[in-house]
Amino acid sequence: MLITKARWFLIAAFALYSVCAKAGVNLELRPASSIAHAGDTVQVGLYAVSADPFNSKMAAMDVIISHDAGKLGFVNITSAGAPYQWLFSGFMTPTPDGINNNLYDGSMLYSAWSQMGAANAAVATPQGLLVTTFRFTAAAPSNRTYIDILPTWGLSETLVLDGTVPNLRITGALYGAEVRILPNEPFSKTAEVKTLPDGTLVELNGPVVTRTFGNMFYVEDVGRACGIRVDRVSGGYPAEGTIPNIIGEIRTIEGEKVIADAQITTGASAEIPSPLGMNSSALSAGLSPQGLLITMWGRASVPNPMSDEFTISDSPARHVRVKLYGTPAPADGSYVKVTGVLGRDAAGQVIRVNASSPVTALQ
Repeated sequence: MLITKARWFLIAAFALYSVCAKAGVNLELRPASSIAHAGDTVQVGLYAVSADPFNSKMAAMDVIISHDAGKLGFVNITSAGAPYQWLFSGFMTPTPDGINNNLYDGSMLYSAWSQMGAANAAVATPQGLLVTTFRFTAAAPSNRTYIDILPTWGLSETLVLDGTVPNLRITGALYGAEVRILPNEPFSKTAEVKTLPDGTLVELNGPVVTRTFGNMFYVEDVGRACGIRVDRVSGGYPAEGTIPNIIGEIRTIEGEKVIADAQITTGASAEIPSPLGMNSSALSAGLSPQGLLITMWGRASVPNPMSDEFTISDSPARHVRVKLYGTPAPADGSYVKVTGVLGRDAAGQVIRVNASSPVTALQ
């Protein structure tokens, strides 16, 4: 709602004669989803949250909103879902500093006035009262873009006024929101995402799950050219031999390239790529096979049969660690076949093996 007024007849009067008091109402921006695709509508709710364990009445508020207009294009506000009907909710113009002259330049001053009388005042709860929802269009991909509530801008000020004691400021902490914007099309190969710098938000759809280890799993390109570890944080648990949709952040963890904090949508079944047969020298020569499903043969060294780790060696000078997930260790000194994914941890390279392909003793 945009209203033209010659003067700030309400908010300005309150601010001019207001007195200082302890903070009572925090203002928070809460996005409906922190991840969007370019072109999507991004909805961000403004919440008034009582900083105390009890409710706080409010007479009015001014809230300065700031964002990168090149990443998020402002559309409008909506009261849909808001439980309280404000006497006024919108943007006043003109303002003394011109902040609302252009609502689409990345800075705006939102105002809300409660219904008249303390009995009818808006109430901030400890859980938060939805005041209004700002609607934006995700204009361009961005690893991170922010929508902030600023304390001041020019002559404007973010403030909340008490609904019981006239002219009493009860403005608390101000919390903005982070939105991450993905390109419209996901990556289809792990080789594409593995070259990206840490901190890059990616979406991957196409590679097949080869092995799962609880919240950690590995996906591999159908052509066996490249694989990568995925650390799940939310969504479904993909089964081996399926193609999930993965949204997460590229990170290097203990020397291993990972899609971290991943949101998973489970997908259709697909054939698991056959493991690549490798010897120990191939693990560190040429293109890195890290993330791929591999098979290796060698002599097992198992100092502790109850341990979930042992080493395998196909030459006296090379030993490769094997990490077991829910499958038993072989006998010490036996010649074995190991099939698992090649990863890395703080101690170096490691073949991760689960019950899908237990260690096989050949002699």
